[in-house]
Amino acid sequence: MLSSFNALCRGQDAASKAHHCANTNVASNAMKSSVYSKTMLIGHTELKAGDISMGGVYGEFIPNDNYFKYIQKYVWDFWTTRTPDYKIWESLRFAVQLENGFYLHPMGGVTFDNIREMPNEPIRIDIAGLSSQIIDDFLANDSSRPFVENPWVTISIEQKIAFEDELQKEIGKKGGLLSNLFKSDSKHLLTNVNCAALCKNESNDDVLFSIYDSKGSDKNFALVHLTWTAKKESNPKWPATILYDTFDSFKYEKMYPDKTEWEY
Repeated sequence: MLSSFNALCRGQDAASKAHHCANTNVASNAMKSSVYSKTMLIGHTELKAGDISMGGVYGEFIPNDNYFKYIQKYVWDFWTTRTPDYKIWESLRFAVQLENGFYLHPMGGVTFDNIREMPNEPIRIDIAGLSSQIIDDFLANDSSRPFVENPWVTISIEQKIAFEDELQKEIGKKGGLLSNLFKSDSKHLLTNVNCAALCKNESNDDVLFSIYDSKGSDKNFALVHLTWTAKKESNPKWPATILYDTFDSFKYEKMYPDKTEWEY
């Protein structure tokens, strides 16, 4: 069984080559994006398509002071250590948010091409393992257009972290890319699935998560009604969860009906 840990390892190699393999069939629109570590903004970038077959995008990373103060040392260690500590890398919880509020959820992870010996060189950010649909939607089209409609709204980085942490508590597991290496006796649908919060319904506690697991499921999104108990639910049916194959499925089966109800 392929694990998220192996995907992250392969993603490091794939991402480092992404900018050499641009797919000419995809428009060269750049995705203006903000880059975070946990809730801390560490810089910005404009992402372009790289190796589409590997779900790769890349761009020049423009760091802020937070990157130099708190993150750069980990990036340097990541590239200079023969065996990188992926648990430390994972704990940094990098997140990339497009200008329309959409958060990328790359199976292959995020890396920064920044080495100690070349401090004045431009820094490149590489992201691997995005779905082709996400790349098509936001590279071939205007990445600034809204991706949700009322009552669904985009979320702040603070909300994203809070939703993900709460979900981990309610299904009884620790979060992160490596979490699905460790089995749980819980029977909840999302126990051994990696989840990243995307948006929320303003009228209730419904949150949409982008998901993937090591078994290659065709379900890529989960609508979750969080209970906000801050602890593992005794009934594996909670938090209530509905799975969707694609974001389009979610839009037509849930978001648009919610919009109609909201307006009338």
